[in-house]
Amino acid sequence: MPESLPERCLHYCGHIARIAGTNCALLDLKTGGFGGEPFSRSCDVSGERCDAYTTHLYGAYEAERWGGKYIYYCPRGLIFIATPVHMPGYPMELCLITGPIVMENYPDEPGGADCPPGVPRMTTARTRALSEVIRAVAGYLSGGEAEADVDSGDSAELLQAMYDAPHSCAGSAYPIDSERRLRRMVSEGDKEGSQRLLNELLGDLYFTSGTDPEVIRGRVGELLVLLSRAAIDGGADADEALWLCDSFTREIGGQQDILSLSRWLGAALHRFVSCVFDFPDVKHRDIVFKLEDYVRRHMAEKLTVEDAAGAVFLSKSHLCRILRQELGCTFTEFVSRLRVDRSKLFLTDPGMSLAEVAGRVGFEDQSYFTKVFRKVAGITPGQYRKSRA
Repeated sequence: MPESLPERCLHYCGHIARIAGTNCALLDLKTGGFGGEPFSRSCDVSGERCDAYTTHLYGAYEAERWGGKYIYYCPRGLIFIATPVHMPGYPMELCLITGPIVMENYPDEPGGADCPPGVPRMTTARTRALSEVIRAVAGYLSGGEAEADVDSGDSAELLQAMYDAPHSCAGSAYPIDSERRLRRMVSEGDKEGSQRLLNELLGDLYFTSGTDPEVIRGRVGELLVLLSRAAIDGGADADEALWLCDSFTREIGGQQDILSLSRWLGAALHRFVSCVFDFPDVKHRDIVFKLEDYVRRHMAEKLTVEDAAGAVFLSKSHLCRILRQELGCTFTEFVSRLRVDRSKLFLTDPGMSLAEVAGRVGFEDQSYFTKVFRKVAGITPGQYRKSRA
């Protein structure tokens, strides 16, 4: 009897885990669970609890968005790799989650996280190489499966909505009030209500359009715009919501029948609602970790907020807003804190002058280094060095 796609994924998860020396779990978006365990379902992080499913769900969605793989931090600062597995033209339901890994790019530092026993240390280059290999495995798994069954609970609800819709509605006015209710439900995060109302709208659209595919695709495009605006109303990042709208709009032509269209649009609906409610805290935490990694790797260089924002795929204004809201600081203050923190390591070396330490962490001169160090640490670099002698 042929193996199912989840079974095949778990088989290759074992191979990846043995090669990488870390875990490889299968995230099932339909059931909301894991096939095989990630590093920890709930570990202590500064007195808080980590929701592993939400963290890795975010990684899965970002992997789908960024070309089939995504390297990200968990709340503890450990690295994971998300790699979606799904048939072309169908929404993502499975994702390989590989990790944890500790990135070790600095020979004079112990790593960016409190490294638990058994967690492998990898350079950035090795981690990226591993992610490419896993993406190739996911591509093989996606292309080697028989055609997926598109009939699901959501499709059954759509069929019922089509049956219940009055046949006399052909040619009647489009139910704009229903669209308004859908927009309100999405902005309020009501996933079940949104899905139910979306099915009703599609059922009504099926009859009013006379099954004309061009008319249906045009109206679905309008619904995508509505969903993106509703997500923005609910507090989602405008850039992300508009990117999703553009991406989904390009995929409309690949939906060949009303059932596949329903399932695909339902997945789009959940993505927009997730932008608002599922993982905003996880997303911001991940951005801060990525920003910190970027600053540490380029600390000795001249750093600009524009370059840093590009490195984490955000606009300058969005990045500054996250730093202000999450850490209560500006980009310059954020960089200064990291530079002072790194300089403390060099100050323990009596063979390095203060001017040399300043240059190693990106300060143009010793006097400015002293001024910033005093502001951040409360004492001068010289006093810190004496205290550590």
